[in-house]
Amino acid sequence: HMDSVELYTVKTRIIITCFLGVLIAALFAGSWSIPFLFESSSILYKFGIQKIYLRSGKLVGITVAVLVFLQIVLAFRFAPLLKIVSLKRLIGIHRANGICLSVFIMLHPLLMLASEGFTFYQFEKRYWPEFVGIGLLGFIVLYSAAAFFRNAMGFPYAKWLLTHRIGAVLVAIVMQIHILNVSESFKAGLPRIAALAIGGLTLLMLAGIWVRRLSKNT
Repeated sequence: HMDSVELYTVKTRIIITCFLGVLIAALFAGSWSIPFLFESSSILYKFGIQKIYLRSGKLVGITVAVLVFLQIVLAFRFAPLLKIVSLKRLIGIHRANGICLSVFIMLHPLLMLASEGFTFYQFEKRYWPEFVGIGLLGFIVLYSAAAFFRNAMGFPYAKWLLTHRIGAVLVAIVMQIHILNVSESFKAGLPRIAALAIGGLTLLMLAGIWVRRLSKNT
């Protein structure tokens, strides 16, 4: 029924789309500046190609976090968004963003390991944030596969949607834990405040999605 929502005028849609584009660009630009303006000490011990790998890995990891945030924004289906594009197109954008997210989440650990000469982390307590990230990687890959191949697997839509929403909450919480503990860049100051703010907004939107679902079932 949401496809029947009346769209804004073309002029209004263009203005709002441009405004949202500027906001998203600012979000990415601000996030990507963190590894440069708030460098962790680990970057000081890297040189040449390994330094490039490490910084690129951090940028890709931050990109994943931003894409997850945008994915939840799309899933929340704000009324203004539905007046800019139809529900069908919004779902298409959500799916395309999910594909991009899946690619970047697999690229992130490869770049981080490349910066260490592909030497795997030792099983020590100090590397627990990295192992949380590895677990999150595996979960997101399975989570995405279930979304993309749901029909082929014969997964009933209602059950899939329930597990999809539960999984989204787990991804948001575990990713926040990983981000806040894996790098010195997010241990204090503006980056930590920004990460907490975006993480908090993500959880609020997820809570809103669950409230809507539960209210429909009552």
